[in-house]
Amino acid sequence: MHQALTYDHPNPVIMKNRNTEVPYMKNPEGIPYVIAHRGASGQLPDHSAASYATAYYDGAHFNEPDLQVTKDGVLVVMHDECMKSSTNIEDLTQFADRRTNATVSTNETYFECINDFLVNDFTWQELVESGLKLRSRYKERGEFYNSLFAPMRLEDAIDFMLDLNDRSPRENRKFKTGLYIETKSVGFYKQERNVDIAKLLYEVLEKYDLETVEKAAKKLPIFIQSFEQDSLLYFKTKTNLPTVQLMWDEQEYDLEWVTSYANGAGPKHTMLFNYDDEEYNLYKPSRLIEKCHELGMQVHPYTLQDDKLVYASNEIDEMIIWEAKGIDGVFTEFPRSTLSILKHSHSNRILLSGTDQCTLVEDSCT
Repeated sequence: MHQALTYDHPNPVIMKNRNTEVPYMKNPEGIPYVIAHRGASGQLPDHSAASYATAYYDGAHFNEPDLQVTKDGVLVVMHDECMKSSTNIEDLTQFADRRTNATVSTNETYFECINDFLVNDFTWQELVESGLKLRSRYKERGEFYNSLFAPMRLEDAIDFMLDLNDRSPRENRKFKTGLYIETKSVGFYKQERNVDIAKLLYEVLEKYDLETVEKAAKKLPIFIQSFEQDSLLYFKTKTNLPTVQLMWDEQEYDLEWVTSYANGAGPKHTMLFNYDDEEYNLYKPSRLIEKCHELGMQVHPYTLQDDKLVYASNEIDEMIIWEAKGIDGVFTEFPRSTLSILKHSHSNRILLSGTDQCTLVEDSCT
């Protein structure tokens, strides 16, 4: 277990009790947010436009782009630093001599690329002109959609979501579908490649007039998330967009410190069951979530996968167990089923309470 993370920072911005300033911080629909993890990635290749469109029409509240950086400073929507597992890069023989090895291991992040192809070793134009296409990272999910969709730049994802919100608005929703953006390998890019991914992200958001809560709420709600505190601290000196500290279960976190710069926490799901030596249980509220709520933070754990269940034998019971922990949102690779289960669970609570549904969920009556 690594020691708890705390950092000195020249301009810490205390965020405690400021979530009320973010109009989309909590879901007004009365259910946890459904955050489509890399889009509807249980059905389609990660981060493809098709995956994002499917998640949108399935009713997800947010699509979740991960960011990598090309050699020429373009932000590419891709989870891994290397491309073998999620693209057809090995089929592009002109890049055979670009294979490399890279390993990064810190308190905050880890990745290992062996005989692989680093995104940052290519320009965006090289990737576009070569015919690079996305593939599903799990063969058991099927390969029918492999090599059909090109990767997107962050600009492409923003344009796409703005277009969906404008031309196919979600009915009965008080806010527009947004993007929940993750900065990846911040330290690697900054220290090894002299690239500040957080600064690049801010510049793109500024270009689209999305760099503040007030602007984003009108057309494309934005969350900024990262495992690495450096980029979150950067954003808190630049903007009031909500930030979320991602957490992995091999790391201890000083929640008092986290709440000084983050509006929320994004823990690995296992942390909902074993925080602070709590007794393992499936249906009692999580001690971690209770502590985060006391400190004014929302909690969005990762990642729910209908075809890779952990706590139950079916996706319905699995989601109910997560919800019972007190979550405010959930990263899921199957947004359609997740949303349906959460809505059904919410309706059941309304019926059992005898409360008029219109009192709790205004949209259901409009």
